[in-house]
Amino acid sequence: MDDDGRAGPDAPVIRPVYVTGGSGVQVGDHNIQVNFLFGGGRPAGPVVAGNVPQVPVAFQAREELMAGLRGAGPGASVVRAVTGMRGVGKTQLAAAYARARIDDGWRLVAWVNAEDTPAILNGLAVVADRLGMARPGRALEAVGGEVRNRLEADGQRCLLVFDNVTDPDEVLPYVPAAGQAQVVVTSTDATAAALGRAMPVDVFTERESLGFLADRTGRGDPEGAGRLAEELGHLPLALAQAAAVIAGQRLTYPAYLERLRSYPAAAYLPRVKGDPYPRGVAEAIGLSVDAVADADPAGLACHLLDVIALLAAPGVARELLYLGADAGAFTSGAEAVDAAAIDAAIGRLADASLVTFGGGDTVIAHRMTMRAVRERAERAGRGFVRAAQACLLLDAARQAQREPRLNRAEVRVFAQHVVALNAQVGSAVEGAPSAALGQALAERMLSLRVWALAFLNLAGDAVTQAVGIAEPLARDCAAALGESHPGTLSVRTQLGFAYRAAGRLDEAITEYERVLADRERQYGASHPDTLESVNNLGAAYDQSGRTAAAVELLERAVADRERLLGADDPITLTSRNNLATAYARAGRLPEAIEHQARSAADRERVLGAGHPDTLRSRNNLACVLQDAGRLTEALSLHERVAAEYERTLGPDHPETRTVRDNLAAAREQAAGGEIPPRSF
Repeated sequence: MDDDGRAGPDAPVIRPVYVTGGSGVQVGDHNIQVNFLFGGGRPAGPVVAGNVPQVPVAFQAREELMAGLRGAGPGASVVRAVTGMRGVGKTQLAAAYARARIDDGWRLVAWVNAEDTPAILNGLAVVADRLGMARPGRALEAVGGEVRNRLEADGQRCLLVFDNVTDPDEVLPYVPAAGQAQVVVTSTDATAAALGRAMPVDVFTERESLGFLADRTGRGDPEGAGRLAEELGHLPLALAQAAAVIAGQRLTYPAYLERLRSYPAAAYLPRVKGDPYPRGVAEAIGLSVDAVADADPAGLACHLLDVIALLAAPGVARELLYLGADAGAFTSGAEAVDAAAIDAAIGRLADASLVTFGGGDTVIAHRMTMRAVRERAERAGRGFVRAAQACLLLDAARQAQREPRLNRAEVRVFAQHVVALNAQVGSAVEGAPSAALGQALAERMLSLRVWALAFLNLAGDAVTQAVGIAEPLARDCAAALGESHPGTLSVRTQLGFAYRAAGRLDEAITEYERVLADRERQYGASHPDTLESVNNLGAAYDQSGRTAAAVELLERAVADRERLLGADDPITLTSRNNLATAYARAGRLPEAIEHQARSAADRERVLGAGHPDTLRSRNNLACVLQDAGRLTEALSLHERVAAEYERTLGPDHPETRTVRDNLAAAREQAAGGEIPPRSF
């Protein structure tokens, strides 16, 4: 089913084709569920999914802990809850184990950042895609459940890591309850031990601390190293910061210790409840940042770190930092910043142990480092400027976004960055040099949130993430712009779609009805915005089974849009496709075929043969012909659609796999087989 909407305030009109599973004759609605285990044309392994962190400098293997993980080998479903405070090396331990399993040729090694539900679902969606399970339009909750079921049924020599779990209840639905897969959970929450057999991770032993410092700095003096390690509580993160400065500046352990004790970090980094750390951690981070700043007169490395600290904790793609450089987000004075300068700055940060790297060239800062860097920037009066530059970077990413339906993972990561930045931007607005500049930053952030929601709705699968953004955004728009402002009404339209995609049809219909009433009152019955609401409400009525009301509204939308915009406008074609779907659901198959055929032909002429909307309309037409019993025509069209998808999107794209399933179902029906009933 199609739907249309706007991006909202400060953004150009977006009138996308919204696709949700189970809501229309379209790609994704006519799936025949196939139990794709490994093999059978799907990846046979080894398969690696997610960003497994790379080996850090002077990594300490901690063999006893590694042996504990290896001891849970295949043959049992065992969760190892690796608990401990931040900075003790939980993630690096899990990463070392994951890398070992990759080297051993395990069939699947999957890494999922798990700090909240959207991150968990996004990570599991990547796993599903790598396993050939992804289907466009399916809610990520369902995808996550399918990954769990796959591992329960066929999990031998498979490892799934949930890193940085903050709420065990959020990850529990996706932890295999049986089978032979191994799961590793890292968390600072002691209650995560309930997920499986607990394996606490403590700070380094004295031997490990001394070995790490010696390896990283190249210095002897065990006595001096011991005093420093004790001051830092043997915390691996703090030791890494200290070692980087000692090595880079050729310091002795006592000299560094003296600097550490005189550093005033406690004044700007007070302890936060639930985030314990020994004395010296914040000071060590501060000294590392100072060392980078001293060696980088242009300030680009610290500039990058300030911005990275405002974005999503799972890390920032190097390509995104390049985009920010091109957009001027890191420009200092008149000197431009290019990709080579970004690479050199990232290298300086890595040498100082302020960032590490994940798979896919992702730059990652430890959460404790991010917090220290944010506090430092605010104390130095850089909070407003850095937040504004982070907005500039994300706006560059927004402009570079490709078709969201074809780049769902990219869209979800963009939305994660927007949510992370929004959580930090309030203090930057308050600290703006003037009220006008603070207002401008708030409006830019509001616009980015609107774009993130629009992209998620277009992508159509991250429904929890979309609703989580839409609800507070609608409230904030109403407060900032007014209940009846066009931007507020646009966001409420997006909220209605997010509810609809999440299966919360009653709430979606209520939202659509309210927006339609407000628009009719403000603009009249024939205004384009009013007709957008007519179309959206008709689509929602159709999905909820109120077919007669849906047909009435969608006939009005088609007629009025054709009169106002013309028969060939893409918006008119969207409503025509919706009307065809409603006719099909009502059993009016001749009318459904007529309108769907016209929609497919017009979209091909207006948008091109390879446009996603054109391909969907052709698929929809094939499905309607199939349901009308015109199997020869349907089968021929299904074959052409599948070939076009393979040519345009490639054989492994999720939508290509779906249309191939549709083709297989049509062939089975043509051969006299039975297929499950389908809903339009």
